[in-house]
Amino acid sequence: MTRLGWPLCLISMVAVAGVAFSAFARADVVTTRDGARLVGTVSKLTPTELALDTSYAGTITVVMEQIESFTTEQPLTLRLTDDTMVTGTTTIDSERTLQVRNETLTASAPLSNLRAGWLPAAAPPPESGVAAPRQWIYTVGADVAGKSGNSDEISTAIKADLALVTAVDELRMYASYAQAEQEDVETSDETIVGASYTAFMNDPWGWYVRGELERDPFEDIDLRSTISGGLSYRPINTESRTLKLWSGLGYRHESFESGVEDESTPTVDLGLNHRWMLKPWLTLNSEVSYAPAIDDFGDYLLVHESAFEMPVGASRWILRLGLRNDYKSEPAPGVDELDTAYYSRLLLRFD
Repeated sequence: MTRLGWPLCLISMVAVAGVAFSAFARADVVTTRDGARLVGTVSKLTPTELALDTSYAGTITVVMEQIESFTTEQPLTLRLTDDTMVTGTTTIDSERTLQVRNETLTASAPLSNLRAGWLPAAAPPPESGVAAPRQWIYTVGADVAGKSGNSDEISTAIKADLALVTAVDELRMYASYAQAEQEDVETSDETIVGASYTAFMNDPWGWYVRGELERDPFEDIDLRSTISGGLSYRPINTESRTLKLWSGLGYRHESFESGVEDESTPTVDLGLNHRWMLKPWLTLNSEVSYAPAIDDFGDYLLVHESAFEMPVGASRWILRLGLRNDYKSEPAPGVDELDTAYYSRLLLRFD
């Protein structure tokens, strides 16, 4: 080694050690009641748990009851139960007192007064009660199936959805068209257009309105229009699972292609929607609605749809496998009560 070799080597070691020490010094530190010392970045904070992002074990969730104290070197944004919001480095002591410091103030509050804390550059968690920015999400999909040889068959389905969903309300609009031919004879022709709006005025309670138009000559439906409104209830609302129920009153009008006299009736409107992320790559969506006539509960419309959704790689494409059942207890003459459709559909979702 040259004369300059040792000094250069020593300088390099000091520089590396300095960088490592600097990174360590900037890290957040969580001390547990059993003496463990966890180092990382606090990314989420609630009165019941703390999320710590680490380079050695990913994101660790620590139950607040097991934490003796913690100190952050990175600022956190905190929202309290009185809706006060403050950003700064944060500590908590064994007395369960939060202290936040920034360039202009030092503030403290009991942990019980905290709604949630998060990194300033990140989206506020649901526990914070801060409404996420409104953003439209669009989904379009289509499937085409055909067969030739002993028989010629072709079917086409197109579906589009627009959704504006926040923590406090949901606006959805949708449209679908399905058509099929066998030996050049049309065997299916269905068009559906609808919209719904739900506002959670006092979560999990809320109110809703929804309406739908349908045309299906093969059910002898020239036009079926429904509108309803009432109360909604959302007992489960997490990132992996959502359950919504609704109950209200509505009105249904049906006109028929065969010339049968139009039917109009007030209805009860009952239903549920369930979304369950079974795996990161598999989600089950189910919806059931039941609308009996008020003056005759034996005259009702029951609609059920369930589908599995799987992302295609890391893209915006989604494969959807599902079925839909439409049951009309008193259909037009010569029309079956139950109409079932099975489908596999490739969807493109974007915002």
